[in-house]
Amino acid sequence: MSACSDPSLLQANQASLVVRDWLETQSRVTDYWRDLLLSSGGDEALIAALDAHAMFLRAAAHIGEGEIKPSTSLSPRSGRSA
Repeated sequence: MSACSDPSLLQANQASLVVRDWLETQSRVTDYWRDLLLSSGGDEALIAALDAHAMFLRAAAHIGEGEIKPSTSLSPRSGRSA
């Protein structure tokens, strides 16, 4: 039996894709709440925590896809580090 026809390998690949998609979605949800806090003058420490959490979620979504480099660009929406 080849690796391509191994049902457990196919299931693992499908699960991996679903988990990566979920992590990306969660990072976007976190970005939404961060932007909402930022626009309403929310607590800077909480905004920074959401920034860090979103970065973690994005990095986790790409584990195993190659080298992950932390973002050093500024967010155009706020001027804060992304």
